[in-house]
Amino acid sequence: MESKAKKPTLNFPLLHKIFVAANIRRWNDQATPVELLELDKQAHKIVIAYLLAHYEMLENSTEIDFERLIMQFCYEFLERVILTDIKPPVFHKLVQKHNKALVDFVCAQLEEDLSGFGFLESMRSYLYGEVENIEKEILKASHYYASKWEFDIIYHFNPHLYDVQNIKDTIDKQVQEHYHLAGIKQIVLYKDIRELVNMFGQLRFQKRWSQTPRVPCTSVLGHTLVVALCAYFLGFDLKFSKTMQIQHFFCGLFHDLPEILTRDIISPIKKNVDGFDVFLKEIEEEAVREKILNIVPKIIAEEITYYTQNEFKNRYKNGENIVYSKNLGEEFLREIATLNPQVPIFGEFLKYCDHLSAFLEAKISINHGIKSRDLIEGAKNLEYLYNAKILNGVDLGYLFREFRD
Repeated sequence: MESKAKKPTLNFPLLHKIFVAANIRRWNDQATPVELLELDKQAHKIVIAYLLAHYEMLENSTEIDFERLIMQFCYEFLERVILTDIKPPVFHKLVQKHNKALVDFVCAQLEEDLSGFGFLESMRSYLYGEVENIEKEILKASHYYASKWEFDIIYHFNPHLYDVQNIKDTIDKQVQEHYHLAGIKQIVLYKDIRELVNMFGQLRFQKRWSQTPRVPCTSVLGHTLVVALCAYFLGFDLKFSKTMQIQHFFCGLFHDLPEILTRDIISPIKKNVDGFDVFLKEIEEEAVREKILNIVPKIIAEEITYYTQNEFKNRYKNGENIVYSKNLGEEFLREIATLNPQVPIFGEFLKYCDHLSAFLEAKISINHGIKSRDLIEGAKNLEYLYNAKILNGVDLGYLFREFRD
């Protein structure tokens, strides 16, 4: 079907590059007891950055630009995907002597994919090292702590392998260099906050479509990052406000958080067992409150609650109150344009992004030759659901209808 609406700037090559990170195995020169993947590490990194940013605001009264934090994270993530085959020690040496050439190579590889977004030159400048800000420092600390979290697993598995102690000492020192950040102090000094970071990390080991073989076999945490990135990149075309862009990214990132305590329960059980979905929600909310919300500062607890409860409903805040809108689609967008409310979230759009990620997981696996009835029917049903979807003149159905391998 031919659509007069504009194709989204988010394109298939860029989506494939995002999913490539789910195939990149980390520490592949080490004996690892579990598979550690780049997409999961990047998701863990931005979750830690979110926590560090909030502690920096609370403890040090530092102003944080969350839009800049997200953008700079995207720059670093995309660079990592392009330069994935270079080991960290070699990469750091290359950066010292040939960083400009490396960055130019990365930008050349991404130029066609990113040209419509308008931030390629900003990305180039950032990766050149021409930008210094607190958000960059937070991302660096988050990167090192996420690496430490991974390597502690490797270290305890076999501390006597060649060079393992040296790598551990190097990473520990890199984390120690960021003790001036309030959030790193919190993680190091307080068991509750450290366990919270561990709980987020555990989502790396919960696989999506757990009863269905897939390639790549994405985790719950990796999936949430894909949803966040899709929401953020599509928001440029849809002309969402800066506030909505930030809210959509973090809502996408945290929307599956309750599953750390209930596991990834398959949709047929959720939908077909009478009353199960409501009962499950109650259990999830109680568990999140007990295990997460009770141990973080109020501002973080309130935001996570806002992101995880009724995550796919259209809503905004009126003071302390959450208002759930009865309007759908462009009617909701007109409502918030008129009211200009606090922290609006287009939950319906996030559900589209969640389903887009699931669709891509299924289709990419099918194209790799790993397919099952669940994957084929799942992809077909989602394509049927969204193939004609248009929003604000953007053909969102294109990404389902015209999938390219």
